[in-house]
Amino acid sequence: MNIYKTVFDNELQGKDYLIAQGVWEEVTDEGVTSMQYINGTAAVVNIGKVVEIPATYDAEGNELTPPVYYDGWAYDVMSSATLDFGEYEVYPAEKAAHSFLGWARSAEVPPPADGE
Repeated sequence: MNIYKTVFDNELQGKDYLIAQGVWEEVTDEGVTSMQYINGTAAVVNIGKVVEIPATYDAEGNELTPPVYYDGWAYDVMSSATLDFGEYEVYPAEKAAHSFLGWARSAEVPPPADGE
């Protein structure tokens, strides 16, 4: 199983790219639209915005400083297929925001060696 971590400019760009890559497809059944995994995809997690610096709060729970987010919108993909996300793939290792059950947080397809 391969684990891919990706970051797109926004949520819609990510969804459209995953559809174009054959990771999932939009299916409407009896008037209900949902996303269906295809081509060896086991899971897709819409991570969303990832916090770089958490918000701070006072003793009463009032926000003192808002959170700071990394740029972009993240999706994680688990698939038996070998996929190429190009410039959208990231390698956060232990700084990853999400892990799949039974897989280390740093588990991911390694980046290609220089010169490949």
